[in-house]
Amino acid sequence: MTDISLTEAAREWLAGNGGEVTLRLSARHGCCGGQAGVPVAEPGAPRKADGYAAREIDGVRVFVADDLGAGPYHIDVEGLFRWRRLMVEGEMGRV
Repeated sequence: MTDISLTEAAREWLAGNGGEVTLRLSARHGCCGGQAGVPVAEPGAPRKADGYAAREIDGVRVFVADDLGAGPYHIDVEGLFRWRRLMVEGEMGRV
């Protein structure tokens, strides 16, 4: 099972933004070739539920991509006022 934690700030922000978050890998390409999967957290449920497992963590419904590693992953929120966004710290993977 993937190890995921949310900060109190992230839980509060997500509660005000639908109470759901999607955790997945996003492909990033290097300047000289190659690529890596960087973990990203996006508010809301995925467009298609195929390939995701849903869990409840501290009152937030978390959709975890099947190809995400075991973690640990730590979801937090950064920024000020209306420019706040989710951020993830955790292991990178292959895309």
